[in-house]
Amino acid sequence: MRRLPLPVTVAVGLSGSRDLTTVDDVLEFLEEWPPARRGPIRESVRRLCLAVHAGEATPDEAREAFVAFARLMNVLEPTFDAVPGYDMTSDTRPV
Repeated sequence: MRRLPLPVTVAVGLSGSRDLTTVDDVLEFLEEWPPARRGPIRESVRRLCLAVHAGEATPDEAREAFVAFARLMNVLEPTFDAVPGYDMTSDTRPV
């Protein structure tokens, strides 16, 4: 199971959300995508996720592609992504 560098939160149903933390989570979400709304972008993201399992792509690439897909489909939930170089466990900020 390949972990994503950061989780992706997507809207599901009318008032729910779901955190996707692995490439398998993304693949499952894409498989659950309504058949009437499937298209070439979804298929490209799905194939990129499969390429991660084959060692031909990275989880970073899969996450980036999925985030673009989710944003385009209006299911990406706003989340706080950690700022590189900022220690979330410390009370002090980087200098």
